[in-house]
Amino acid sequence: MVSILRLSEKRNDQGQDNFFLWSMVILPILAQGAYIFDAFYYLTHHSKDNAYEGLLSTILIVFAYLRYCSPIESRVTLFIYYIFLCLLSEIGTIGYMIIFIIKKDLFFTIVYGFWGFIELIMTIMLIYCRVLMKYEINFIVENKHLFHFMSRLEIILAIFIPFYINKNFTTLTKDSIAFFLLFDFFSDSYVRFQGIWIKSTLYLFVTTVTVAVAVEWLYFGAKLHYYEQISAVSELISACLCNLLIILQFFPYHFTPIHITKIAREGFIFQQRLSMDLMNKNENQHVNIEKSDKIDTTLDSYC
Repeated sequence: MVSILRLSEKRNDQGQDNFFLWSMVILPILAQGAYIFDAFYYLTHHSKDNAYEGLLSTILIVFAYLRYCSPIESRVTLFIYYIFLCLLSEIGTIGYMIIFIIKKDLFFTIVYGFWGFIELIMTIMLIYCRVLMKYEINFIVENKHLFHFMSRLEIILAIFIPFYINKNFTTLTKDSIAFFLLFDFFSDSYVRFQGIWIKSTLYLFVTTVTVAVAVEWLYFGAKLHYYEQISAVSELISACLCNLLIILQFFPYHFTPIHITKIAREGFIFQQRLSMDLMNKNENQHVNIEKSDKIDTTLDSYC
């Protein structure tokens, strides 16, 4: 039983502790639970004049994307964990699909159908990379990143909360806020990216997230529903690119290994130190030669 629940043993090297490790297991579950709550709350209250729609899941959804680095060591437990999270996500998505079927909104019914498909594919890929192949994680999450996410969320939500409580708008669960936090986090590892695919995926990810949010602001201003539709499609594409980035970072040929980066950095530092030592040595030799010349000159004058 202990071996099944054992968490990562690399905590000392990666700035992690027991509280952080357990939070990385629990927070994705809470995020998907909030997604289900928001979906079924909207399902039961969408015809009423209410001022709450999707805020809780929007705050927590970033942690659902961080499930890729769950610190669970047991393959069996990790497999069950990913399947469980997938089921939770699909339940929430089905809840939203039911809402739009009732509203006879074909566009958003299809959009949420794609969300469910993306979640299924992502779960399969995570099981392949983490459970079957046990690939190394390159986007490493540490304690400091959780506090960074929290501090950034406060700033972003201070801007968006007025729209969530405005009865004139229907603002459901949004992943764009999570994407802002994630591409900032992913970009920290840009120096280790190698190859055009992972770099271009990051740039496209940033672009589509920006488009999704910009068009959503246009929707808030103009209240034209085709802006809302463009934003929804852009957010869907952003989710595909975000998941693609997470999967690409597992494969070694897209990422320079950490130990190679450390060796290169240490080699560069050693080369700088060696150059400084040689420069100092040359300067000392030059000073000694100048002193010797002065002594010879002085001796010659006496002679």
